[in-house]
Amino acid sequence: MQKLTTLLVLLLLFITIPVSADFELSGKLERGNNTYLSNQDLSEDNVVNFYNYDNIWVKLKKKLDYPNYYYFKLKYYEKLYQDESSYDNRSIDLSGNYTKEFKEKFRNKFKVKLRDKKYINNMDNSYFSYSLAYQFRHQVNGKNQYSVDFKTKEYTYSYDQLKDYQVNTYKVNWKRDISEKLEIELGYQLKNKRHYYNTDSNDRVGQRYSIDFSYEL
Repeated sequence: MQKLTTLLVLLLLFITIPVSADFELSGKLERGNNTYLSNQDLSEDNVVNFYNYDNIWVKLKKKLDYPNYYYFKLKYYEKLYQDESSYDNRSIDLSGNYTKEFKEKFRNKFKVKLRDKKYINNMDNSYFSYSLAYQFRHQVNGKNQYSVDFKTKEYTYSYDQLKDYQVNTYKVNWKRDISEKLEIELGYQLKNKRHYYNTDSNDRVGQRYSIDFSYEL
């Protein structure tokens, strides 16, 4: 029933979109499977695990004054295992993005995402999550650019609130074009996972430093 409802929502969204050159509709219908094979068992029956999946999404993008835009995206995902039925799950994601550039050098990007994930035969792992993300980018000049990102994501479990937790991520990136061929980007990220209640799961704090480069040979 959940899958059928999602498909009907996608269909209604498709047929009610205003006909306008300012709107762009994109989507994807995908079905596939994955088989995990043991590389130590040489017999014909060396299948470790197997699952089928369906991936369906549709995205509606509204072009504003160039280069500004916003979009809404609805996604349905289902994964069904052959043996490990406790892993079977379905999720519905709704996300939105709004990008605004001002004074030609500055850009704001806002993004929100909602997810409802259900484990069919293991409801204790089912959860609802939402995330809010913001990015500020400044094109200093023709060679230098920096960006600041903040993202917060909260998980609320349907049947066990002791599992609830929040993840905050902070990032700073600086990019420089050294020459016509060489580009270097320096990055720093701080990530903090914190549970709301005493639980067997651990809180976590992590830092990451990075150097990316691109050179045209």
